[in-house]
Formats: sequence, C-alpha cells, structure tokens
Amino acid sequence: MAQKKIGDYLESGSLGLFVEQIVETLEGAFAVAIHDVDGQLVWVGPNESDSSRCTVNPFVRERDSGPGFCEQLEGQNLAYVFYLDFEKSGDLMGTLSVLVESAQPASFEFAYRELKPILTCIERQVEINAELSSVRRMSSAGRDGLELLVKMDELDGSAGPESILQSVLELAAAHFDCRYAIVSLPHLSIQQAHPVAALTSAKTADQLIALLDSLNSAASEHRKVLVSDETTSVRNVKGIADQTSRVLCSPIVNSHDEVTGIFVLLGGDALPKEGIRLVRAICAKINSLTSTADQFSSEQFSRHGLLHHMKNVLARQPNMPHALLYLDIDKLHVVNDSFGYMAGDQVIRKLVSIVGDIAGEYDVVSHLSGDRLGFFLRDCNERQALAKATLILDTLQRDTVKHDGVIIDVSASIGIALMPDVVTDAAAALNTAEIAARSAKDRGGHRAVVYRDIDASVVQRRSDLNQVNQLQSAFIENRFVLYAQTIQPMQEDDDNCRCEILVRMLDEKEQLILPGQFMSAAERYQLMPALDRWVINKTLDELSNADNLLEINLAHFSINVSAQSLADDDFLEHVVKRISESGVSPEALCFEITETALVRNLELAQRFISRLRKLGCRFALDDFGTGHCSFAYLKDMSVQYIKIDGVFIRDILDNPLSEAIVSSVINIAKVMHASTVAEHVENSPILERLQELDIDYVQGFAIARPQPLAEVLKKMGPAILFDTTTNLVRTTS
Repeated sequence: MAQKKIGDYLESGSLGLFVEQIVETLEGAFAVAIHDVDGQLVWVGPNESDSSRCTVNPFVRERDSGPGFCEQLEGQNLAYVFYLDFEKSGDLMGTLSVLVESAQPASFEFAYRELKPILTCIERQVEINAELSSVRRMSSAGRDGLELLVKMDELDGSAGPESILQSVLELAAAHFDCRYAIVSLPHLSIQQAHPVAALTSAKTADQLIALLDSLNSAASEHRKVLVSDETTSVRNVKGIADQTSRVLCSPIVNSHDEVTGIFVLLGGDALPKEGIRLVRAICAKINSLTSTADQFSSEQFSRHGLLHHMKNVLARQPNMPHALLYLDIDKLHVVNDSFGYMAGDQVIRKLVSIVGDIAGEYDVVSHLSGDRLGFFLRDCNERQALAKATLILDTLQRDTVKHDGVIIDVSASIGIALMPDVVTDAAAALNTAEIAARSAKDRGGHRAVVYRDIDASVVQRRSDLNQVNQLQSAFIENRFVLYAQTIQPMQEDDDNCRCEILVRMLDEKEQLILPGQFMSAAERYQLMPALDRWVINKTLDELSNADNLLEINLAHFSINVSAQSLADDDFLEHVVKRISESGVSPEALCFEITETALVRNLELAQRFISRLRKLGCRFALDDFGTGHCSFAYLKDMSVQYIKIDGVFIRDILDNPLSEAIVSSVINIAKVMHASTVAEHVENSPILERLQELDIDYVQGFAIARPQPLAEVLKKMGPAILFDTTTNLVRTTS
C-alpha cells in the first residue's frame, strides 16, 4: 500500500486556527512548519512569508522513541519538533515544528505537555480526511441497537415518567427477545416490569421481588454487569424461567457514580459484547428518566435539574423559541448589613413567590444560589420573555417587603438568553443569561437585558473549542447516525416516499447529540466537508443495501451540502464517484443548498448543480428568505424545489408580512416550474393555511418527527410490482 502523504490531507483553514492556538500557548513562538515523512516542507504558518525561514530543513533525522526533540537554530531561535502519527496504524505522518525566538526557551517536555491537546486534534483531523474514502460500516447488530436507542429517545415525554419507563422496558424485552425486562430503583420506590403482571401476579411476584433484592445487593457490591450461568439461573428463578434461560443484571449509576438500582433481563439468551454495551446505554437512559422524575417531585429545580430539563426540552423542540431568565437581586448585601440576614431571606422569598405566581404551566423556576434564580420559559420568544421580565420588575417595585416595621424596597437585574437563535445548549444559555444579568446590574440594576449575538459569539467560540475534540473522535470512531424526516406532498394522489437526511452524533455513552451542539464547531474548524462526505457516503451505502427497490418506490432523499463543501475543489468529483459506485439511481437524490451558501459561492454552486443535474440528481434551494438572495438569482438557478424557511412559517397565522412573503414565493415558484416546500410546520392550523395558499410540500413535527434512515427504509417494505401474466398485484420477496 502506498504511503499516505500528510500534505494531501491538510486543510489550511482549520490548520490555521490550531496554529494560532499554538502561537498563543507557547511564549516566543512565531511560526509553525509541517514536513512530510520525506522531509519535504508541506505547510507553514500562521503567515506564508514564514516559509522563507523554514526552507532549509534541519529537522529530519532518524526517529527515536520519544514524542520529538529540540533543534537549536541560529541566534536565539529554537525549534521544537513533534512527531505526528496515524492513530490506528501508528505510522508516521510527518513532523510539526514550532519555531521559537527566546533567550530562555521552555524545556521540550513543558512545550509538549502544553501543546499535546492541539497536536492530537491536528493528527485526528488529518486521519479523518485520509480515511473518509473508506467509511466503516456498522454491523447489523449495531444498527439494530441504535434504532432501539432512538426509539427510546423519541418516546412521548408528555406521557409521564412511569409510562415512559414502561415503554422502555417493553422495547427492551422485544429487542433482546427475553421473557421479562425489569427495573428496580429502591431509593425511589420504583419497581416496574414488562409484562406488568410479572410483579402483580401471585405466581411470580414473590419470587421476582426476592431475586431483585438479591441482585440489588450484588450490583451495589460488585458494580458490574452480572450474567448468570445456567445453573444459577435455574436455582434463582425456578418456576419463572425455563431451564435454558439466563439472568442479566446491569447496575444503574447516577451522575455521582452511585449505584441507585438495577436493570434486569430474564429469560433470554446470552448476550454478545455489543449487547452488553447496549444494555449499559439503556441503563443511562433509565437513570436520566428517573432522575428527571425525582427532580419533578421537588418544589423547585436545582441548578443541575434546570440544566437537565432545558437539555431535554431543547432536544425535543430544537426549532422552537425558548428563553432563560437569570434573576439577581440588587444590593442584597446592603439589606443583610442593614437589617440582618432574616430580612435578606424575606427578600429572596418575595422574589421566589413573585416568579412562581408569574410562571406558566410549562415554565420552570430554579433556585440557583442564595440571591439568584433561573426562570426557564418554554415556547417563548424575545417579546414574551421581555414582557415577563418587565412584569417581575414591576411587581417587585409595587410589592415591597416589610421587616420589623421597616419597608424594604426590592429590585433585581434580569439577564435573558434566547434559544436557539443566540445559544443552542443549556449550559451556554445559563452562562449567557448570567452575563446579561451582570450587564443589567452594571447599568444601574432594576432592568432586563437581552443577551445579543455579538456577546454570544464569545461563549459559542469557547464552546466550539470544547466540542472539536469530541467531534473528531466521533469521526474516527464512526459515532454518527443518519435520520430521515418526511417531506409530505399536499396532493392526495402522491404517496411517494420523500425524506430529508439528517445527521446526529453519539457521545461516548451512545447518547444522541443534536446538530445544534456540534455544527458550530464543525463550521469553525472547517470540518463541514468531512461531515458532508460522511453523510453522502453513509446515505449511499444504506440506500444501496436496502432490501427494497428505491426506484420502483420512486423514493427521493434530500442531502444537505454546506458552503465549505461547495468551495472544496475535490468535493464534486467525490460525489460523482460515490453515486456511480453505489449503484443508486441519481433520480433518488436531491441536494439541498442554502440560500446563503449559494450567494457566497454562486459560480461554484452553478457548476455543482449543472454537473449533478446531468446525472439526474435534483436540487433544492434551502432556507429561502433568510439570506441575501433575491428573486433575480432564481433565474440562474436550475432547482426543482424552493424550501421556505421556518421563520416565515411559524408565525404565518399571526404575521401578515410572513404570509405575504410565503404567498409571493409560491407564485414565483410556479412561474419557474419549481415546487415549494414549507419547513417547520408544527401544528394543524398552519398546515391548513399552507394548503389554502397552495404549497406543494410540507415538513415538520406536525407531519413526522425525524427517525433513523434504516427504519424509514424498512417501513417502505418490498417493492410493489404488477404481474402482467395474472393482472394481480403482488409483492417482491
């Protein structure tokens, strides 16, 4: 096999960002050079002019056992030289050299310790780019396991913890083909089983409860998954399971690493290693579910409980507006100093009471610390959040606190974080709301301040740095999964399958991570071309391996293409090659390009569209109306679909301007012989209005929630063929 050349897999945009961090981290560093295994200079930065200082390569010498070495240059210059390796094979990629100008340079060991996380990111990014052409396939068991986890994730959260837990047990019992699936959480007095009769029938309940007591003790003692042999299973569960059945018991561990209960499979076969891992993932979901139930039983959420609740809401409603208010009582220390801490406690109770009275049915109040509250408003836009904040401030000013006959005026500073427009995850929302509250206090207090995008970018950038390492690991370990969301035609006689392909990431515990939590890092560190390639490769693999005939079903699958991929010189050829290799009909594929990406890369977008249109692929202009595109651009774009952004769809019933824009796009699309797609259709009244406006397709939670692509393909079933000899409809086997 030919030696992989590091120069072929470097991406200058992301590499420049990492090099900036190297220069900032190591005092005196002024340039970074990368050489391949032959000693050839392949990249230098952060300024191209630095190449003149790196043309003579003093760094090539026989590798020793360490991570690198130091090289003294002329004058006071020094080079730290680090070996870069492919993680899987251990083969040498090349070297990264940091040039330093310092009279008292740091030791090599210090430099390596400081730079190791950045060096690891660079190695991983090169490895990702090198290996994307041969994406690893998940085993059939792995895909089935992911589908099970996704089904559990998509259980109706409004059904209540007990009902959701019962559904989890039912899904687990069916997946593992076992007689009983049971969860026991003594500290919450929870014992549930599938089937329910297992713990209610006099025939089995006593024996099962005795077994659960024994297993709870064993799980707490050993803190391991316990699997019985046949002898043990017969002795412990005689009369419950047959002679060949086994018992699997997995501990449920909370966030404090405490064993809080057990998850038991009884009456099934021995599980392979992949099955054990899946059981552990189910235990994590049970812990998450029951810890939330425990928090709901409290009068107020803790800080951790608030974050957990927000995370769940954002996962279920990623496109709906939400707001977090951070309330900080003004000058509480003055009250404490002047009137005593009992008076201060009265002020805190007053604020808690006012916020509790104002909170709606789905709002959540959290006592974050002594004088600070969190107030999460679900399905709440900026205007509504400001209105509630103003009501709190007005009520505080009107309802004074009386302590020992003295009237105490109370005021507060309120910071507001908007989701998902400004921040996309719970922890970032809490941070940004706190910063906004501090800004309100700095401006004199007793006011509400909304955290703006210009502030959010700083927090988001910090979040990106934390995410990039996890994102790279997900590439290397193939921890992504494809979803599909239905695009429904409004014509009753059109029943063809149309879906948009979506991507989710899995963390180390097999928990699903939504794009809002990693897409910013992918964009900032130039990982979008790698992500787009992964999605295209995986989609084509799954479509080509589907049991049904996609062409006969006339199914269409839409795949998003980023602006970074359009600007990648090799991306178009990669797509053409992969379509050809897969055997999937190009007519089954539709590529979605956002309006913003089109305007930034108009010439490249036209080339991309023209080449793939010749193959038979379709194209959609995505998020139309939110960028800089005018109707004039549409004349030059050969697209079959125009997707109207959800910002106009969500308030179409209340905002005449949004309705006018949607109506105009529909009319112009008809002149272009293009179809229109309404995104983020969330309820029936919006759906009915869009039908009146003669929209062609709709997409959103009112139609269908995203589900695994494999599940969508399976539901399509075998192709329906018409038997010409008998004139009967039959299904293919």
